[in-house]
Amino acid sequence: MTPRLRSALLLLSAAAFLALPSPAPADEGQWPPEALAKLGTARWGELSSRGLSLTAQDLWDGSGGGLLTAVIDVGGCTGAFVSEEGLLLTNHHCAFGAIQLASTPEKNYLRDGFVSKTRAEEVEARGGVGRVRLLSRLVDVTDRVRGPKSAFAKATSDTARYEAVERAKKEIVAECEKAPDRRCAVAAFEDGRTFQLMEQVEFRDVRLVYAPPRGVGDFGGEEDNFRWPRHAGDFSVLRVYVSPEGKPAAYAKENVPYRPKRWLKVASKGIAEGDVVMIAGFPGRTQRYLTPSAVANQEKWFYPLRSKTLSDLIAILAAEGKKDPDTALRVSSAIKGYGNGETNSRGQIEGLARNGVAARAEGEAKELAAFLAGRKDLPAAWAAAPAELEKVLAADRTGQERRFYLEEVERVSSYLGSALSAVRRAEERKKPDLEREAGYQERDLDRARQREKDLTRSLAPVAARRALAYLVAKTQAAAAEKPVRAFDETFGKSATVEAIEAKLAEMDAATALGDEKTRLSNVDAQPAALAASKDPYVKLALALHPDLAALRAARKETNGALLVWRPLYLSALEALRASKGKAIYPDANSTLRVSFATVKGYSPREAVTFTPRTSLRGVLEKERAAEPFAAPKKVLDAARAADFGTWADPTLGSVPVGFLTDGDTTGGNSGSPTMNGRGEVVGLNFDRVWENVAGDFGWSPERSRNVNVDLRYALWMMERVDGASALVKELLPSK
Repeated sequence: MTPRLRSALLLLSAAAFLALPSPAPADEGQWPPEALAKLGTARWGELSSRGLSLTAQDLWDGSGGGLLTAVIDVGGCTGAFVSEEGLLLTNHHCAFGAIQLASTPEKNYLRDGFVSKTRAEEVEARGGVGRVRLLSRLVDVTDRVRGPKSAFAKATSDTARYEAVERAKKEIVAECEKAPDRRCAVAAFEDGRTFQLMEQVEFRDVRLVYAPPRGVGDFGGEEDNFRWPRHAGDFSVLRVYVSPEGKPAAYAKENVPYRPKRWLKVASKGIAEGDVVMIAGFPGRTQRYLTPSAVANQEKWFYPLRSKTLSDLIAILAAEGKKDPDTALRVSSAIKGYGNGETNSRGQIEGLARNGVAARAEGEAKELAAFLAGRKDLPAAWAAAPAELEKVLAADRTGQERRFYLEEVERVSSYLGSALSAVRRAEERKKPDLEREAGYQERDLDRARQREKDLTRSLAPVAARRALAYLVAKTQAAAAEKPVRAFDETFGKSATVEAIEAKLAEMDAATALGDEKTRLSNVDAQPAALAASKDPYVKLALALHPDLAALRAARKETNGALLVWRPLYLSALEALRASKGKAIYPDANSTLRVSFATVKGYSPREAVTFTPRTSLRGVLEKERAAEPFAAPKKVLDAARAADFGTWADPTLGSVPVGFLTDGDTTGGNSGSPTMNGRGEVVGLNFDRVWENVAGDFGWSPERSRNVNVDLRYALWMMERVDGASALVKELLPSK
């Protein structure tokens, strides 16, 4: 590292977190809690004029208080406490895996819905929603991670820089988790320019309280996904339990409902077009400051390959599901996840092209080059950053298709996936805990065991081996220049899918991994024990491990280089935009954010205008007694009889189902509470419109619309259709 570059990096490490030169235009931006007070009096005055009656401090007071402390991290989704006895609202699709795991062919809660009339009837929620986390503290730890005295500052190679950052993050997390029942994480903001510790209280006893039938929660399926108008009742109700002493605890019959310090009130009245709203949640990832080549790679390579791969996997699993109801139930969650990813990928391809993102990135890159050439007062490393960053990205694209398929092999739910996890965990166990890879430390063992237990209820061996055979064949085809020896030796070079599947069938017959106890014992297995194993999948995992380890080593080197050049590039870009009075806000990174929005329709194309609200009338219009538009008879009967109770909207003349806002959202915002100007919940975010799928790469006032389920639809379902009046009373105690 040159002295000039080192100086520039040290300058970065001292930068203030989220220094905002000016607010972003309109409702663009996903704002971290502590940034709200920095938006300025003009921005808050504008929001007040639109009907927001809250202040920044009402939302987040910096000492663990405010409305945002009721917003919950729900395993890749978001939820919110909505009662003093631990009721939690989130999306049906977020609880989908838990509903599937609780179901059997005889008691199919996924198909028929689940209603608990009493606390005793609530059932354990497993899978992603089985552990939820409540944010208790935020701390800027940038100086410790990459400050002038840090190991990062002293590192002399890209891999060493990456490992220094990871070690610092793990040390901070370990200290944080000395407090009981804490689950902590250090998040990188602005591509590693700053870092923040999130201290969260983790709850491990979550129970399913209410879920609508799939014909309501997933009405429209993939045909309606990312579309408007939308009529899905994408909601579910959970409850968090704690020990009798009020402490987070594992599931136990004697546990009692959690009483949160703060919960959101459910609005007694709905929303109207033009109303101001807030959407609070944990958005996963946006990519709004990419270089031109990075945008092109996403549009021309990644999303097309992802779409084709997921489409093929869906076809494989669905074909097996048609043969047997039990298999259909077991693969339902995987199909739904693949389906959402595949539809998203097609939307990204179309949106990136339609929005001209690549051309816009090219234009800004040229503008940045001219700006830096004329600003000799700025660090020289900033001027070097664009070209250096492109070099890193070009190198990373070498062999990317081989890497893509190998990583998909690791992810598929199969005996091989279980064996690969066991082998990697055993290898990591050779190291001191703080030197192990994230996800393979002692703190992660409980989750590993739970995954193996969940696999018992979700694995469909025939479907799994067909999916795995497909991925192995694709990997071998993509690895012609750098063969995967483990696959060549196990299945033969250039083996057909049929031959690979036949070999896997032999391995299925010989493996012991169908037994849950065996898989659980492998979670704690030592390397020697696995090395001595005769299990065919363990042997394949051991043979495959070096190739996967090499991929991870290359990724470390790339990420270490990105930790140098991405922050420098972002600083240069920030200087350019600041010269034009524009702000840079941090990309989404699965941390708590707030977006401000308006209930608003849009025009997707010439002569077409969408209004922002839908109702039960639209459900009846779409209903065709066949999937994906097959609503349950009890819902159709109540709708046709106009049995609306108090939930009808006078403007719509029916029960409202969904509404649009121009909120800045992305994946991870699923289940986010959509609040009115008083901070009351009026809906749950669950989707975006087709024209906004590529919104991850840029917000647009014309096209950026997110889809919300109206809570009046949820309340109508509970009270008028399913008779869960006690639940409605808990959600609306004043009703």
